[in-house]
This record gives sequence, C-alpha cells and structure tokens, in this order.
Amino acid sequence: MKNISFDNPYLLLLAIPVILAILIPYFIVRNKDNKAVTWIISLVTHVIITLLVVMAIAGLSKKTVMTETTVYVVADVSHSSERNLDKIDEYIGQIKENLPEKTKMGVVCFGKNSIITTPLGRTIVSVRDSGVDDSATNIAQALNFTETLFTGESLKRIILITDGNDTINESVGTIASTVERITENGIRVDAIFLDNTLTDDDKEVQLLEAERSNSAYLGHSNEAKLLIQSSSVTQAVVELHSRVKGDTEDYKLLSSSIILLEKGLTTTNVALPAEEPNTYEYKVVVNAQDDISTVNNTRYFTQTVVGQEKILLITGNPADVSVIEASYGTSAQIDSYIVSGSGARVPFILEELVEYDEIVMSNIDIKNIRNVNAFIDSIDMVVSQYGKSLITLGDMKLQNNADDPVYQKFAELLPVNHGSTKRDGRCYTIVMDVSHSMFMASKLTVAKQSATQIISILDEDDYVCFIEFSGDVKVQTPKKVKDCKDELIKYINGLDPSHGTDIGLGLEEALKTVNALKLTENRVTVISDGFSFRSAHDAEEITKEMFSQNISVSTVCTYIVSEQTEDDNGIVLLDSIASLGGTSKAYRISRPEDVSGIVFGQMAQDIGATVINKEASVNIAKYRDEIASGMTKIPNVSTFIISLEKYDATVPLTVTYNKDNGYQETVPLYAYRTHGNGKVATFTSDLSSWTGTWTSEEKATFIRNLFVSNTPKERMDHPFTVITERTDYHAMLEIVPSVLNPEAVVQIKITAPNGRVTKRTLVFDAKKYSYSFDLKYIGTYTIDITYSYDGQEFAKVTDFNIPYTTEYNEFAISDRFNVYAFMRGNGEIVTGEIPDMENDESMVTTYKQSYAIPLLIAAAALFVIDIFIRKLRVKRKAAKK
Repeated sequence: MKNISFDNPYLLLLAIPVILAILIPYFIVRNKDNKAVTWIISLVTHVIITLLVVMAIAGLSKKTVMTETTVYVVADVSHSSERNLDKIDEYIGQIKENLPEKTKMGVVCFGKNSIITTPLGRTIVSVRDSGVDDSATNIAQALNFTETLFTGESLKRIILITDGNDTINESVGTIASTVERITENGIRVDAIFLDNTLTDDDKEVQLLEAERSNSAYLGHSNEAKLLIQSSSVTQAVVELHSRVKGDTEDYKLLSSSIILLEKGLTTTNVALPAEEPNTYEYKVVVNAQDDISTVNNTRYFTQTVVGQEKILLITGNPADVSVIEASYGTSAQIDSYIVSGSGARVPFILEELVEYDEIVMSNIDIKNIRNVNAFIDSIDMVVSQYGKSLITLGDMKLQNNADDPVYQKFAELLPVNHGSTKRDGRCYTIVMDVSHSMFMASKLTVAKQSATQIISILDEDDYVCFIEFSGDVKVQTPKKVKDCKDELIKYINGLDPSHGTDIGLGLEEALKTVNALKLTENRVTVISDGFSFRSAHDAEEITKEMFSQNISVSTVCTYIVSEQTEDDNGIVLLDSIASLGGTSKAYRISRPEDVSGIVFGQMAQDIGATVINKEASVNIAKYRDEIASGMTKIPNVSTFIISLEKYDATVPLTVTYNKDNGYQETVPLYAYRTHGNGKVATFTSDLSSWTGTWTSEEKATFIRNLFVSNTPKERMDHPFTVITERTDYHAMLEIVPSVLNPEAVVQIKITAPNGRVTKRTLVFDAKKYSYSFDLKYIGTYTIDITYSYDGQEFAKVTDFNIPYTTEYNEFAISDRFNVYAFMRGNGEIVTGEIPDMENDESMVTTYKQSYAIPLLIAAAALFVIDIFIRKLRVKRKAAKK
C-alpha cells in the first residue's frame, strides 16, 4: 500500500502569490511580444518551476507499507527423519494453507547438502522426492543457503523443521551464530521440533562395534567381540564374511549363527580363523526381522595372522633350551642366551626387546646380567606399554635378597613375592641361656649374634618372643618384628650372664607364652651350651608336650670343642630336644665368625623355608585356566620356591607340602597378573628337572600351555605406540615414541577409501608426533608409518573403517533442548503444530521516499531551458531588425 503526502502542506500556499506575481504582469502588459510562442512557453515554464519549488519546500514524499511476504520452509530430510517424511509434508501443507495474503512460499530440503525442492510460488512437491544426500545433517549450511534465496523488498521468513541433531557441526554454537546473523539481517526464523526418537513399536537392531586385535598368532584362539544394540528382545543372525586383503573377489561367508538379543546392549563373540598366516579383511553383518534400518548393521575390519612367535630365552640351565625348543617345534623362533656367570650380555635396550613376543627367564641370578638396571627398565616398558609377556621359571635368587634394590626392582614386576608365605600368624620364640657358663670363652657372644641375626631374617609380620633363662626366667612380650626389631636387638646385645642354668624352666615359660598367644604356627629355638642343673628329663618332657601341640623346637649349641665331645651331656641334651621337637635341627656354632654362615645359610632356609626340596602334590585351582587345558592331573613337584601371591595375581596351580611340625602349607606354583598392557607369569619350580619324569605327551601339553597362555594379544614390534581418535568427519593420529630421539624421522602415508594418497613428514612436539585430517569418505583408511633413526627403521601399518556415519544411529535421542540452544530466543519454537503464520507488527515495514531533491533538480533543469528559450527569442528579434 502506497500514499503521497507533504511534510509541511501549509507551505503550498506560497505557490499562490508567486504564480500571481508571474501571471498578473502578463495580462496587464498587452503587447506584441506577449503573444509570441516563446513568451507563452517561458510563462508556463515559470509556473511549473514555481510549483516544483513549492512542492519541494512543502516536503512532497511517498510512503510504502510492505505487506508482501516471502516464506521458505527449510526441512530436515536426513536419514534420521526418514520415518517422519509424511509428517514433514503435513507440516508444509498446513503452512501453505495458513499463509497471509500476498505471500509466496518455497521449500528447501537438506541433509548433508541443501536443495530447493519447491521454488517460490510453485506447486508443492513432496519432500520424499528431494534427492538430498541424507547421510548427514548440516543445519547451519541449510540456513546459510536459504538466506541467499531472498531477494527484493518483502517480509522474509524461515520456518525450520528439524530434530536438532546436527551430525556435522560439533556444537550448537555454529548454528546459533548463523541464526543470530540471519535474524539481524531482517529474516525471521521459527522452528518446528521434529521428534525422531525411536518409539516403543519401532523394531531396530544396530551393530555398534566389532572389537578385535590388529594381529593374531598362528594356531591361537582368536575372536572378535560384537556389541549389538536392540530396541526389543529378538532373534538375530550374525554372519561373518572374509577375504584375503587385496583380493577383488567378493567376501565369502565363514560362519552364521542365531543369537538372542536383549533389549538394550548384547555382547557376543565370533571366532576368527588363524590357520594360515596372512592379512584378512572381515565383514560382520547382523540381520533381524522387521529391522527398520539395515544401514547400521555392518562392520568391517582387518586382521593379520602372524606366523612364528618370537621368544627370548635367558637361562642359567642349558637343559631348558632343548626342552622348550622340543615343545615348540617350528611354531616359534627362539633366541637363547645362557647366563653362566657375571657380566652376561643379553639384549637389554628397548629396540632389541620389542622384537620379542615373550621373554622367558629361567634359573638365573639377575645381577649376573650386564646393564641389569637398563634391562629391568626395558622389560618393564615392553611389557606394560607394548603388551609383551614376561615368564620366570625356577629359582631367580629373589627370596633372600629382599633388601637389595636391584632384586627388589625386578621382584616388583612379578605376580608373587618369593620367600613369603600366607600366614594367619607365626610366632618365633628364642629361648636363650644367659647362665654363668655362657660367660666362658665367646659362648654368650655367639648366642647374642645368633639371636639377633635370627630376628633379622624373620618376616616383619611375624611375631617374635624372647625368653632369657639362667636360674630364673625373664620374658620379653611377643610383638610383631616390625614393631620391636631394633629395640629387641639392642636389649639382647646388652645382656649380662647370671648364675644357674635351667633349660626346662625356659621351655616351660615358652610353652605358656606361645599358648597364650594362640597363633597358627609356632617355632621355638633354644640357644645354650646344654649345661643344666635341672634334670634333662624335665626339658625333654616339656619338648614332647610342645611338639604334641604343633610347636616345633630346634636348638643352637654354643659348645667349645676343647671342653665338649659328641658324648657330652650338653650336646646330647640339645640334640635330644631338637629330635623330640620334631625338627632334628641341632645347629652347632663354636666361633662368632661362623654365626652368619649358619644363620643366613642353614637356619634361613629352615626358618624361612624359601626353597623346598621334597616331593609335594600339585593342585589345579582353576581348571578352566589355559595352563590346565587338556590336563586333569599334574604330577607331583619335587623342588619349588616358597612364595606368596600378590593381591592382583591369578593362581591356577598351587602346591601343598608338610612342614616339620606337621603344619600344611599351600603356596603358588604358577601365578600370573597383568602389568599395563602385558602379562607377567611365574612358575616357581625348575621346568626341566620337574618335567624330567613326565611322559612326553604330558610335558609337551604343559609347556605348550605355559607359553600359549602367555602369548600377547597382538604383535607390536616397533618402539612407539599409535593412538587414533576419530569422529565421522575428523581423525587425529598420535605417534608416541618410548625413547625420545630428536634425530628420529617419522613419515606417514594415508590411503583414503577412494584411493587418494596423502604423504607427510611429521614434526616432533614435546612428547609425540601428531597429524589431523578430515574423513570425507565411507570406508577404510590405511595408515603406513615409518619411524627411523641411526640407520634403524621400524614400520607399522594400521587402519580403521567407517561403515556408516552417526546419522544412521537410530538410537540417537532427539532433544528439543538442542533447538532451544541454537535458536537462543529468536523466533517461535513449536512441537506437533506449525507456528503462527500471521505477520505481526514487528514484521511490517514502512518505507518513506522524499521527492524534495528530485523536484529541485527538475526545477533547475526547467530554469536552464527557460534561459535557453529566452536567448533564442532575443536572437530572432535581433535578426529581424
């Protein structure tokens, strides 16, 4: 609607006197010139100029009220909206019916791209016929595209129909800024929320993931773990297809099975073959009846079946080499190193050790290895970071070296503590003679050294009780070694001899003290020269009573060779006590310099019982463990190391033996635990000697189980780890070397599904090499990595497959909040209906056009024309004269 008006209409009155001033002289002066045509034209021109100037001064203008409207419906027809396309058509129809007068409407459909399906004012076409790429949702691009379609002076409006789930933009911020800018440019944006969430009646099954190792070992069990999501309890068929990588032939069906899917998530495993070394491409398909979408039912992956395992054997027993080689045959490559003395050279740097799948150490003193600290550090790294396995066999000399930092460092890797046992409680009671006879020669010194050194080899959680006797008896209250060790040793070293000797009295007090403590295992050691003024019969009877209560008794005779013989009463009595006490352990020490050898040698083995050299039965604690596969009974073991499993260890094999006092103990024979990405296992017996009496079949089965059960999940033979993080449209590759080397060169080659190759040399950044790239295609991306320095080169090939984008996640929830988040208060948001289509006052725009300047320009032009006419008339008049 348009209208003409004047800003100051009263100024139009000025035209009257001005026109009169022009016309009156014309009519008053009547002469020949007034009748000339040029004069009449000039007169009219003056009148017109006057009118133009007056109208300009009065402010002539035109007002236009905009009532025409342009509406574009922007409809989300991506895959997630497939079930609601009819609903979208219905919304568009309702919008068409409710358009205001003088309104033209067009329709834009979008998914990954945007297409005009109905141009302005044309007949509406169903969104089903849009031809849009529905593999993604790009709301911001659709809004930007639609903004460019508006032209001319009209009211502009966009009605967005969407579920709010944008699968390309990582946040709603991009969409929000687009809506904000479009609104500021005078285009109103409203939104209809489209709920595309699955209903209870929808039947949908989708394969979320197929987890597997990148490589498998020839002949080993091999599986892929499938994660399947279902909207209801239903049956599904799982198919496994494969082909050799590089073949152009179609996939061949390997297996098909029917499984029952629970509502929600279901996991199931499919066996992958590992009979022939090669790289295979796999396709897993899940089919279910009435599945509303099958686009998300397929997963692709590759796996390499590795031929021989690589084993590093470090042993102090040459017989181990033949035993292991005979068990493995040609299925493994074994590099053997025999450590026969100190300074032995074995592979110790990471780059050397990372080539091996399993590292086996048997019956060696780890301190005999050259560069032992670097060796332990590298072992720790290849196991924890690169998933290798460490296996220790037999005696590793750890049980009596707990305080040595090198042994302790290595022991921390193992699943057991050598030399420790699981005890509910053990008390070690030292009954020491401090009579006057002990003052002779160095007997008391020997006794003190023996007592204090015995205390030093006890476990810190053992209880220790000290009883001193002469003609009287004195007891130090039993306490845990860790709570009284230093104080008790100081007390013993400060003792002085007293008169009288009564061994029976000391043993009697020991019996009362031990019974009052009520611990599971009790040991008593009598330290004396054997001279007692009380009857030997009393001491022997008390010893019998102690043994009947499972209290074992041993003795240390501090005799002097020059004053005692084998028939002397002192030695005889102490030997008798040891025999009646169930141990027959009667130690004899005559010189202080002999104490350490006896205590830390013979007595340490008896007290700590770290190595057992007698036959004992083997128990299968976990029949389903791989170590026991194919075996129902394992022969007895004759030699093993006492140990205690750590809290996170698994113990499938144990050994039970009888102790001197009749007490039975069960300790680990074979234990393992995870260490980072890898595994550490310990077999506490000597493999070669123990299996020497087995049948060849038993030996082959057990040793094969031992090493097969410790085979890594996958082969990693390069000194760096590769981390790949990705979305559907972007990937980040990180290469993290274990040893930082500024001279290293890292090169990558990325082959996209369409065959396009990208090559890059990566730059080191603080801790890693990284590279990011866009994922534009569905399919497999293959990444070849080369890591080189100092003439060494390590290669790694990894790949990942994108079978479908997140657009095809049927279980994605449509959240109305997303729409509110990117609209940010602009326009109207509705659900299940269309927004109000009437133009409100904020949308109506008035345009005002002033004619003052054009009028003045016209007046000036006429004035010039008038001057020209006047000059022309004067020239003609002069010519006539």
